[in-house]
Amino acid sequence: MSTQTAFVTPPEPVEPFVDPQTAANYLQTTRRQVLQMVREGLIPGHPLDPHAKKKDWRFLLSELHAYMLSCDERPPGARKPPRRV
Repeated sequence: MSTQTAFVTPPEPVEPFVDPQTAANYLQTTRRQVLQMVREGLIPGHPLDPHAKKKDWRFLLSELHAYMLSCDERPPGARKPPRRV
């Protein structure tokens, strides 16, 4: 009778979702700006209830980081408006 030892690899840690304020701190902007950007589709976000009229968003910092690194140019809404003279 042989005994075999089963080696179980521990599960990888799961990245926690963060709220809009934490995402704003990470991006060094305001909560309002983060919510506007996610509604416009400029940054990735995950609504808690996709069918709700007013969505409660959550974010993965790794997705925000990857998105920011992948941007070759600024999104159209990020440009400053021309100055009035």
